[in-house]
Amino acid sequence: MSSSISEQLIAEVIRLYPSYVLDPLDVQWNHGNAAAVIIEPDGDFHGHLFGTDKDLGQKCYQIATRKVLQVWRTGYPTGRFEELVYTGKLNEGSFGVQRPDLIGWEGGVPILATDGRLIAAAFSGFRGVKDVEILERAAEAIGLHVKRE
Repeated sequence: MSSSISEQLIAEVIRLYPSYVLDPLDVQWNHGNAAAVIIEPDGDFHGHLFGTDKDLGQKCYQIATRKVLQVWRTGYPTGRFEELVYTGKLNEGSFGVQRPDLIGWEGGVPILATDGRLIAAAFSGFRGVKDVEILERAAEAIGLHVKRE
């Protein structure tokens, strides 16, 4: 039985995770606690929590969930979507999103399945640039590509 796209992505994030917790800048706030969540094109939702602190784990999971849901709704990376909205290039209402619900932190990324459909992925727990990087590296490792725009 082959594993799903999200299971493959999460397995790769789990494999990469130990190299990220070596950087003090990436563990200063959440002490190595983090969360990865994926929504597949068919709606399957999978996630993984890292670390042992349940309070910090919950916080990371809640942020990652907000990020992934926004990517799923919009098809845009978090951070970039907000830039486009606040510069008047996109209307968030066209995506069914209201401004109070936006999450401008990086770490939510659209990934393209081999058939071109959207896979929404998010990571929370490190600096935003590293949240994105770990997902990009995981996607590339299993032969998928992050949608840039």
